[in-house]
Amino acid sequence: MITPGREVSGRIRLIAGVMVLAAGALIVQLVRVQFGPFAPIFAARAELQTGYLKRVVPARGLIYDREGRLLATNASQYYLEVEVRQLSDTSREAIASVVSKLLVLPFEDLFSQLERDWAAQGQLRIRLTREDVSGGRLPIAVDETVADVLKDFLNDPQAPDLSGLDLVPAPRRVYPNGSLAGHVLGFVNQEGRGFFGVEGYYDEWLSGKPITVARSSLPPEARLEPNPPAGVNLVLTLDLEIQQTAEIALREAVENTGAEGGQIIIMDPRNGEILAMAAWPALDPNRYEPWLPEEDGGKAEEERVITPAVAGQFEPGSTFKVLTMAAALDADKVKPDDIYVDTGLIEVGGHPIRNWNGGAWGPQTMVGCLEYSLNVCLAYIASEELGASLFYSYLQDFGIGQLTGIDLSGEVSGQLRTPRHPDWTEPDLGTNAFGQGVSVTPIQLMAAVGAVANDGVIVQPHVVREVVGPEGVYWPRPTVLGRPIRPETARTLTDMLVQSLEGEARFAGVTGYRLAGKTGTSQIPTEMGYDPDWTIASFIGWGPASDPRFVILVRLDKPETSPWGSVVAAPVFQEVVERLVVLLEIPPDAVREELAAGGSGQ
Repeated sequence: MITPGREVSGRIRLIAGVMVLAAGALIVQLVRVQFGPFAPIFAARAELQTGYLKRVVPARGLIYDREGRLLATNASQYYLEVEVRQLSDTSREAIASVVSKLLVLPFEDLFSQLERDWAAQGQLRIRLTREDVSGGRLPIAVDETVADVLKDFLNDPQAPDLSGLDLVPAPRRVYPNGSLAGHVLGFVNQEGRGFFGVEGYYDEWLSGKPITVARSSLPPEARLEPNPPAGVNLVLTLDLEIQQTAEIALREAVENTGAEGGQIIIMDPRNGEILAMAAWPALDPNRYEPWLPEEDGGKAEEERVITPAVAGQFEPGSTFKVLTMAAALDADKVKPDDIYVDTGLIEVGGHPIRNWNGGAWGPQTMVGCLEYSLNVCLAYIASEELGASLFYSYLQDFGIGQLTGIDLSGEVSGQLRTPRHPDWTEPDLGTNAFGQGVSVTPIQLMAAVGAVANDGVIVQPHVVREVVGPEGVYWPRPTVLGRPIRPETARTLTDMLVQSLEGEARFAGVTGYRLAGKTGTSQIPTEMGYDPDWTIASFIGWGPASDPRFVILVRLDKPETSPWGSVVAAPVFQEVVERLVVLLEIPPDAVREELAAGGSGQ
């Protein structure tokens, strides 16, 4: 007879034995899963069940002006996508109707996209598009306000049937100041790629590096997963107040003169920092589509230049005489008081060259040659005093025909034919001396003339002042591109241009400040020769003459009221300087000299 105690004890031993066997089997199975031949398969299945692969794009870096004011930031947008298998006759019409009314788009265009048999073409999901100004197609993107309205429709059972419509979020670049500095900034397209200006040049830096990661569905593990390296933030050399001053002055000048367009650039010659870079017509990078190239080539290439300061070439005209005179002074071929008897005509290589008014100006010093902007005098200096070899050597030292390396996308090098060029002819030596037959970009001219303002040293122009990244802040150092002339040559020429400015362009002066500068009136080359009707009127100057803090280039294309730079461009320079000395807190010459004298006497 089995006693109750023994029966309970036997059952316990049986249960314990079963548990030991189960535990052993479990251990064997765990070892098999971890190290057996099917371990990779089990691992893959586990990965599929607890995680997924995802491409993670970091937020694009922000852009600020030198005072920390926001120029470019990010926001959300939504693409309108459609799951074609969920469409019905009712939802096709409803989607086309709602979207067309909300976005003011053609109903027929939207409906035709939805009516197409996409499934037969192997597409089960489509993104709705719209026609752009050039006749191409762009994806439809809506902001958060419109997206909220569409979401309300989707969630409301009483609303029109929008079955199949989906809102896909994506980042959107936003420029809070509209067109202000738009030509400098460039833009970011709907695919997140930067074009032109700062956005194009620094695209890889701003966009960061997308990564593909295995995202875990388990929250504790997801917190430990890596994020992609963030894009850097950029602090520009631009001053938003100075930029706005330049843009207002340029817009008013274009309106007052009837010009087709124009530019104003302001640079610190000491370090190459661009304080302002204005261009007209204005570009709003929030609405960049009108600036995209047309496939039919309906407009001239130069009219489509988005950053004309670095990509728009032009013949500089008489502003180029600054470089010719700098070369002659530095080579000791002329002195300021040397006399040239101007007869109104000179032949270089058999080609007759005359002054801008066709007249003869008689005996003139070198200062007079600049003041009255005498083509004949400068052609004589280049052909008879300097000669081709020395003249073109100086121009190349000034960077003419070469890239400045400015950190803006799309820079071109201009065109300078030297005696080694197959198309060069001897008359080029005479015409190049006064800026004809040679092409420069505005920034190239700024850098070259800036060397005269900066004691003969060319500093590379640049628009980025600070780079703020995950690893800290980087301050790019000014880069010296060359020393084409001696410091004493630069100071002598500055004094000459101060004198000539007082006579040639009296409308460019500012009371209390000694300024140096030169006007320019250049013809526009065409396939049929130079345009007889239109000019490019310009002025380039700097100051204060004793301690230059700025170089300013004013350019007006095809002004209607007058063709002359002294009449239409010089007053714009004056207006900008009057405002600029206040913004930069530059005291008048007498005050600065008094302060300097007081400081040296202590």
